[in-house]
Amino acid sequence: MSTRQVDTSGFGAFAGPVLRDGNKFTLEIAAHHLNADERLHGGMMMTLASIVLGDVARETAGEKHPGARVSPLSLNCDFVSAGEKGETIEGRAEVTRATRTVLFISGELRAGSRILMTATGVYSIKAPEDK
Repeated sequence: MSTRQVDTSGFGAFAGPVLRDGNKFTLEIAAHHLNADERLHGGMMMTLASIVLGDVARETAGEKHPGARVSPLSLNCDFVSAGEKGETIEGRAEVTRATRTVLFISGELRAGSRILMTATGVYSIKAPEDK
């Protein structure tokens, strides 16, 4: 799979660009991603976790039901470490359980070998005919 930019339209546009290559998502920490302490803003980490888990949810749902949409039911995030300007964040997520209508996903954000955040999400699957 080649590297592509993840759709971060709407609010997510303030976060990007987020790139995806296979199962790996990357983001370069820039000045506008920082908090007052010059560290990666916690809200930015939660936004990135939402982008990563959401993209995996959309892909998984689309494989089962072409044209399906997903909606987050919950997103739980745990902060582990802080990111620094100039670092590259790598995000990964995997579906841990899938039913006909719900996906359970876990993921993490890292800067090198350092874990910045772990996250779990629950997403509902809406088939195209379930408007």
